[in-house]
Amino acid sequence: RNAIVRTKKYGKLVRLLAIFISVVIVAGGIAYAWQQYEEKKYPEGTERDYSLPNAFLSFARLVTDFINQNKEEEAPDNEIKETDDKEEDVIIVVGDDDTQQSGSEEKEIEIEPEIRGGIVKKGAAEGYYSFEGSLFVGDYFAAQADINEYFQYSEYAAITGLDMNTILTKKALKNSEGESITLSQYSGTFENIEAVYIVFFAESVSWMDCPTFVKKYTAFVEEVMAQHPEAHIYVQPILPINEEKAVKRGYSVTNEKIDQINSYIYEFAEENNIWILDIAGIFKGKDGELPPELTTNGIRLEKAAYDMWAEYITTHKAH
Repeated sequence: RNAIVRTKKYGKLVRLLAIFISVVIVAGGIAYAWQQYEEKKYPEGTERDYSLPNAFLSFARLVTDFINQNKEEEAPDNEIKETDDKEEDVIIVVGDDDTQQSGSEEKEIEIEPEIRGGIVKKGAAEGYYSFEGSLFVGDYFAAQADINEYFQYSEYAAITGLDMNTILTKKALKNSEGESITLSQYSGTFENIEAVYIVFFAESVSWMDCPTFVKKYTAFVEEVMAQHPEAHIYVQPILPINEEKAVKRGYSVTNEKIDQINSYIYEFAEENNIWILDIAGIFKGKDGELPPELTTNGIRLEKAAYDMWAEYITTHKAH
């Protein structure tokens, strides 16, 4: 009889041990799958410290947040009523008017306005998934970024063959109802946008004088801001070019002229609470020009340059 009891106890321990091992294996599998999923969200070459233990913690935090969210949504009615009753309590202070007025002044709290502009400082690298709710607006620059699947969780309002002279008037896009609209109007067709990135090449600079270019550029930015009044707006200065290659392709633009235009763009951004991506410097070689290996025609970028651009964006996120 004692032998039977011991056998039952051992059998129970074996079953518990088997269940524990199964749970560990399943949890390890889930954590490993979660790690692989997280890895895909980071741009290639991004430095990060991400191991299997971190995957356990990340997955655990996700489950915890989900459980807590459900608890908050299912809060009992009586708890809500008790909170309301407390808020309705009235405290009567006995004293002269001067004392009451002084006390109220002491309780006033100044709320500082949210900072929504200036040069964006470098921070930790963000995965592409964190740019969900972002919209990239521009010319061939943005179109190529979309084609090459940079920031695939974001939206794109991009069109090729459009220059700064016609950007405010040319109706080259269509809305959901089939009506022809401008690029800025098309940018307004996207909903739930938290941030807008405005990116353009220097092609229009080639034949336009600085005041005209700046006037049309800033007017376009203002129209986009009107389409998304609550969103954070980012402007990217015009990137440097390789003048030798550009001349061979018939462009007459110079880096000196680009720098002059960028100075106006920076000034406009600072005056209008717009974030500035101070990115031009990383594309300048020792001679101050875009290295020839980074450009196709002196102005447009090779894929290696787009990789540099994407890495910069992921490490310069202000909102």
